[in-house]
Amino acid sequence: MVLIPHRDAVGLVKAYKQRLFRAGMIGAYSFPIVAPLAVVSRAFTQEELKRLASVLRELSASPERDGKITVGESQSLLFPPEALSLRFFGLGLDLPIPNFPSESVIYQFPSLLLCAGLQSAPEPPSAVQEPSCFFRAAMVANMVFHPLSSGAAGYSFEWKIGAPVWLPAYKTRGV
Repeated sequence: MVLIPHRDAVGLVKAYKQRLFRAGMIGAYSFPIVAPLAVVSRAFTQEELKRLASVLRELSASPERDGKITVGESQSLLFPPEALSLRFFGLGLDLPIPNFPSESVIYQFPSLLLCAGLQSAPEPPSAVQEPSCFFRAAMVANMVFHPLSSGAAGYSFEWKIGAPVWLPAYKTRGV
């Protein structure tokens, strides 16, 4: 399951991925621009995705956030231990991780990271300018991800993102 930012933020992250690839990060195009939320045993239903979208909107709607999900510094995040020996690399997001009250959640990621690529070692790529942005509009969706039998070993994957559900619109609170 993943959080997908609005396309306005995606453009900045695409440019960041290009800079990472030019700096030598071969896994810069091995994963889509999404923030992994959890590994699940079955796809969430549309109703479950709607509830999750509402929870994420509530987390972003506190007065100091003003509905924003802000992109932060680069970091890496391990795949679930028994999955692949790779790390997600990308831009930290300041949104807290919600509690997933579903028995289908196998692994919940400890923080949100807007993925810019995959890496095999914890060392970050050489200094690459990170984008500074935020987004209010975002979606949640189920995502299937698995390695390809051909291509660069450890960096060739395919993915399919299911029908997304938008986070509810952010409404400013009247004074």
